[in-house]
Amino acid sequence: MQIFESIVKYCDKNDIKLIESGWLLYCHVLGVIGIIWSFFLESELFYKYYLAFLIWHCLTGLGITGGAHRLWAHKSYKASWPIRVFLMFMNSNCFQGSIWHWSRDHRLHHKFSDTPLDPHNSQLGLFFSHCGWLLKKKSKELVDEGMKLDLSDLKADSVVMFQKRHYYKMAFLWAFIIPTLTGLIISDKWFFSLLFLGFGKYIFTLNATWCVNSICHFYGSRKWNPRIEPRDNIFVSLITLGEGWHNWHHEYPRDWRASKNEWWMINPTCSFIQMCEYIGLVNTKRAKQDEKVKYDY
Repeated sequence: MQIFESIVKYCDKNDIKLIESGWLLYCHVLGVIGIIWSFFLESELFYKYYLAFLIWHCLTGLGITGGAHRLWAHKSYKASWPIRVFLMFMNSNCFQGSIWHWSRDHRLHHKFSDTPLDPHNSQLGLFFSHCGWLLKKKSKELVDEGMKLDLSDLKADSVVMFQKRHYYKMAFLWAFIIPTLTGLIISDKWFFSLLFLGFGKYIFTLNATWCVNSICHFYGSRKWNPRIEPRDNIFVSLITLGEGWHNWHHEYPRDWRASKNEWWMINPTCSFIQMCEYIGLVNTKRAKQDEKVKYDY
């Protein structure tokens, strides 16, 4: 008991969020166990489970890339109700905070990029910008700036507000229960399905998203604006469905493509949005290459 009290006092003194830190550690331990366990499966099950893992990662990723990021945080394109509902469910699968909170923090990131008012300020190091910012309490100044942001567009979106009201129930259902049930289609290994398709998929998608905040602010090219920290990184684009073209994105944050989109640029999210536009479910708008659209939030 004294050890626990000492931990609590230490965390409080250093502004560490004990519950969130413990939850992330717990998920990573279970996820790593699931991934290691997968290598001991017979070959047929191994390939089936990894196919399911890949499908869930792509669907989950779209909830961030095409949903919380390009649609709701940046308002870079307009989507019909069915697409918004689909992206909202997939965003719940990510378990990275509700669309409301994710978009608010991301708007702060663009408004105050790489400064003390950036939630994941890269000037505080690679670990902090990757996940350390989630383990510490926000400063009063950062909280105050978040309160000043105009989030009226999110408040007016019934899909966003529905998810905000029911977030934790939806997140647990989509992030862990439904992937586990799909694993039971492959085999009766329900506990493995939970560890691998639930927690394993969760920590992989989570760290892939975090790489945009960390790796893309330290490693890569700055072709579009060499004076800012964000960089283009093809590896990050590969694991995040096209979110790694970060130097371009910070120059043109309202561009729904989030990249110049040359033929060699990996950007599955762009292809998804284009497909939806082709069948009339979304309406896109592009930032002109010579027009640097800056934030007015």
